[in-house]
Amino acid sequence: MRGEVISLDGISGDGVILGDDGVRYAFTASASRSGLRVRDRVDFVDADGVARDIFPLAGGGAPAGFSPSPRPSGRGFNFGTAMFSFQGRLSRTHFWIGWAIVFFGYHVWSFIPFLNIALVVGAPVLLWSNLAIGAKRLHDMGRSAWLIAIPWSAMIGGFVYLIVVISMAAINDPTAFDDEGDLAQVLNILVPPLGVWGFTAFIGVGFWLWLGIADGQRGANRFGPDPVHPARDTADTFN
Repeated sequence: MRGEVISLDGISGDGVILGDDGVRYAFTASASRSGLRVRDRVDFVDADGVARDIFPLAGGGAPAGFSPSPRPSGRGFNFGTAMFSFQGRLSRTHFWIGWAIVFFGYHVWSFIPFLNIALVVGAPVLLWSNLAIGAKRLHDMGRSAWLIAIPWSAMIGGFVYLIVVISMAAINDPTAFDDEGDLAQVLNILVPPLGVWGFTAFIGVGFWLWLGIADGQRGANRFGPDPVHPARDTADTFN
């Protein structure tokens, strides 16, 4: 099949070919090993409405600096959008990339002594990013972003319960936590709230694992196009 490139995303390399049969065929950057640009004549294989094995015909070529060759896992990861925007969807791969950035960023930052003060400023930024990647992953699953409140509410509630129990114990018995206090009594005070706090933390871990493992909805949903198969959405739009 032959046709002409009529649309091309200069960032991702995905686009649309108008076939000589009058049908529009979406394609991804990995479908061509050569550079493409709008109005290039190409030869390709029709795979259920999606162009594969694209070869530019005479006169084809890409703008300088553009290469639509296959990229490694995580291709198309947009740092700003993934880490700070609450709009759209996020694939599982990009979710784990974002989560790793937040996780390791926090721990590396906190282990450097002279950055501990700056962490007070950076912590809200990391929290925002944590919420953003979680919200978009929920969108990818077709669910409301407000579900992200479940693990945070549980962990905050467990921590507040721990503080309240310890505070009340100290108020009722000021000597309860003295060096010479009864260890059994201290454990009797601390173990129940620590158990509750640990359970709420387990809820949080389970929730994030669910976000990172569960399948996203196939095709476009009310939050945006499929981040894994955007070309399929494009084909559905034009056909």
